[in-house]
Amino acid sequence: MQYVVFGADGYIGAYLLKKLKADKKNVIGTSRREQRPKGKIFFDIQKGEYGRLLEHLGTGEKMAIICIAEPNINRCFDNFDHAYDINVTKTKELIHVLNEKDFRVIFFSTDNVFDGRNGNYTEESHTHALNCYGRMKEEMEQYLLENESSVCIFRIPKVVATYKDAHNIFTEWERQSTEGCVKCIKGNRISFVCIEDIYHACVLAAENKMSGLYHVVGDKDYSRAELAEKFLDKYGMIGKNVIETDVSAFHLKDSRPMNISMSNHKFKQETGYQFMAMDTAIEKYIGENRRKA
Repeated sequence: MQYVVFGADGYIGAYLLKKLKADKKNVIGTSRREQRPKGKIFFDIQKGEYGRLLEHLGTGEKMAIICIAEPNINRCFDNFDHAYDINVTKTKELIHVLNEKDFRVIFFSTDNVFDGRNGNYTEESHTHALNCYGRMKEEMEQYLLENESSVCIFRIPKVVATYKDAHNIFTEWERQSTEGCVKCIKGNRISFVCIEDIYHACVLAAENKMSGLYHVVGDKDYSRAELAEKFLDKYGMIGKNVIETDVSAFHLKDSRPMNISMSNHKFKQETGYQFMAMDTAIEKYIGENRRKA
């Protein structure tokens, strides 16, 4: 099987490409950078140019993992038309083209499709996004379930990693701790997941030809403050403060749902997969940092 990681320059896409290569999978990634490293082909979702893309690929089974998105909630609000073109219009077009070429497809959605009133959401729970980004993903989910039923949709939450990265909340908390305190939105509960789990979920979906909607999230939900305190405690950052503040104090441009915890029961039941505990993810992050120090 050939894997194609669309958007292999981003946080998740770059990791998936690297890990698939490390595990000796047949994989290629796409990049919209003209000066791109070996192992990536040029593709700009807003320009299309599918012929140029497809000519680089061989025959046989193919799995497309769609990591192209504008995921920043503020930018989706500020530049709605641009974000909608990427997150909805052009993504629908891309997936339709891939399905016509007999690709299997994994599409990433978000916990922001929920309004955050209840938490512990399942795949059957009613969606009601509060922000522009969530509404775009909500529209994509509905479109795919109705029109592209072979697609596998993974709803994912905030993604942590076991290494330093500007997009990794562990790295952000480490930075904030050097400035005296870690600030967290009060009441924001999330079923954080490790990026390694996303990789294994993608491989399972490819090998088992999975389709439909799944929550790819950790077993336990945390408030941001709870997980931050756990992180600082394990790192030995004694005396560092974690401050919970009302969401209004962050001056965010668009709404944020509060309790967006989700259940992973369906995915675990169908695959038998066991998700990494946040304690383990934190310990791996600390160990990796100390190894490189």
